[in-house]
Amino acid sequence: MKTRILGQLACAAALCAVPFASHALSGITDTAGDFLPTFAGSITSTDLDVLSATVTYDAGKDLFELTSTMAGAIGSTDKGFYVWGVNRGSGVANFQASGITGVRFDSVVLLRPDGTGSIGGVGLAPGSVKIAGNSITGYVSGSLLPSTGFNKLDYTWNLWPRDGAFTGFAAISDFAPDNANFTSTAGVLAVPEPGTTALMLAGLGAVGLLARRRRPT
Repeated sequence: MKTRILGQLACAAALCAVPFASHALSGITDTAGDFLPTFAGSITSTDLDVLSATVTYDAGKDLFELTSTMAGAIGSTDKGFYVWGVNRGSGVANFQASGITGVRFDSVVLLRPDGTGSIGGVGLAPGSVKIAGNSITGYVSGSLLPSTGFNKLDYTWNLWPRDGAFTGFAAISDFAPDNANFTSTAGVLAVPEPGTTALMLAGLGAVGLLARRRRPT
């Protein structure tokens, strides 16, 4: 009996030493040139080839930062765009029929090279999508991604670029990671919420208009 209790205590201690899944990864790297064999587009679409991806969650701002770097300059493919699948707690393997059983999601975030983005048809606030060379970053309010069971820091993610010239699974160039999700990381984002920025700019514009109206003629 004593041996059994000691064994149980040892197992419990070992489990306590294991970090939570949401703290295990700071992001993922992806092999260059690993286009899916089912991709109908061109392998010259290097802006649809993922090299790295991270998701940071700032609980204080209730804000997600989705960042990815591609093998080529964002926007090189005429109809290319980027889909982030997120499992908030009730994700399912929607690509199971194509042999991708590990990519599970219950919502998607779309980021586009023209600087726009959306979730379920709802547009992201102006300024939410930033592009710099081969990198594209989206800022998403946590209010747009309510939990379906997980804490927000425990959400998991997969990024798959698409070429909109094609439809269905053939439009997907790459999965990052290949057949799994990766975890969010806790952090403090040194940016204002996109909605706050938009309201600030609108407020400054209104102040300027009011000042012009008050000028003596």
